[in-house]
Amino acid sequence: KIRSWLLIERAVGQQIWLSAMGKKEPKEVVEEEAEEEEPKVSLYVSPLATPLVTDKLLARALKLIKKAVSEKKTRRGVPECTKAIRKGQQGICFLAGDIFPMDVFAHVPTLCEEKGIYYVYVKSRHELGAACQTRRPISLIMVMEPPDDSAYSSTYQQVVAGIKAVHPYM
Repeated sequence: KIRSWLLIERAVGQQIWLSAMGKKEPKEVVEEEAEEEEPKVSLYVSPLATPLVTDKLLARALKLIKKAVSEKKTRRGVPECTKAIRKGQQGICFLAGDIFPMDVFAHVPTLCEEKGIYYVYVKSRHELGAACQTRRPISLIMVMEPPDDSAYSSTYQQVVAGIKAVHPYM
C-alpha cells in the first residue's frame, strides 16, 4: 500500500501529521491551547482628540467606567449621550480618539462645553469597550454623576479633579 502524509504547519510552530488515506487512527499530536486574544492596537488618533488621557488618569477613568457600568449609571453611544447632554444630565463624557471620520460625534464636545459637562478623549475605542466589560468597541460613553452615597463617588471626584488639571477649556 502507498500511504501519503500531509504536513500542516500552524503559526505557533506545531506540526500535525494527517493521513491523506483516511486512516481511522491518524497520527496526530494535538495540544489544546487556550486562545489568547491580542490587544487591539489603534493605528489612528485624530488630531482633534485633545485632551487625551494617559497613564494614571486613564487607569482611574477606566476603573470609574467599570464601576459605573456595574451600577447601570452610563449612557453608551452617540445618540444616547447626545440626548442625555441636551436634557441637562451631568456627568463625564469619554470619547474614543481613534474614530474615523470624526464627523460622527464632532458635535459632542461643543455640546459638553455649552452645558458645563466634562469630556475627555481616550486613545482607543477598544479600551472603552473593555472597560464596559464587552468585546464590542465603544466610541462614546457618558458616566452619570453619582449620588453622594454611591460606591464610585470618590473615584468620580478623583477623575474630575484630574480632568480639570489636564483640560484646557474647563
